[in-house]
Amino acid sequence: MLRRLLILGVLLVAQVGFSQANCNICSSATKKACVSKTQYQNCTTDDRPTGPIYTCPNNTYCSVTAAVCSATTAEIACAECNQCGDYFACTGTSSFALCFQGSVIPNATYSCNPGQVCSKSLTTICGDSATGTVPSCSYYDSAAEVGNFCLTKASAGRFPYPNDPSCSRYINCFYKGSAWNGTVWNCPTAKPYFSSTSLICTSTKPTNCT
Repeated sequence: MLRRLLILGVLLVAQVGFSQANCNICSSATKKACVSKTQYQNCTTDDRPTGPIYTCPNNTYCSVTAAVCSATTAEIACAECNQCGDYFACTGTSSFALCFQGSVIPNATYSCNPGQVCSKSLTTICGDSATGTVPSCSYYDSAAEVGNFCLTKASAGRFPYPNDPSCSRYINCFYKGSAWNGTVWNCPTAKPYFSSTSLICTSTKPTNCT
């Protein structure tokens, strides 16, 4: 009986470990990062998710397992949005709400400062995205759909990622298969800012960036 309880305890800890994995964090095992419940990106050598967004097959979710996509809901890696921790929950990439006894307090939702994102791993709630803080919520579960963005632009090339005051990302739009498509890229560490003027990554922070 004691052995069975110990095994059950180990399994529960493993499940909690999977469910507590954040969005946008590169896995050392797979070199991929879950960017939504069903999507992932490859990671650079300095552990930054970048490039095309891949979608898991039907009825599977992005996980931290070696297979990347899993049908087990307990292994979903990007599922911390709107989940209360000790005293707050991230409600968006740059917003949070206060919690009481495991529930969000009504009308107690706030925004992070410009250039900051909400992370459940921080006691300060919000941190600077330019210095490497990644949000607990998905950028791609929000209204800013990359495909719709490029459809609106109807032009090939690089564009600043919308509503990103840190200026760390850009969207590369292209026309393929009779439709406008786009991929999201992060600027490299050596040149961490995307200039809306020159449309390239630069080491100099643009004046409109935080």
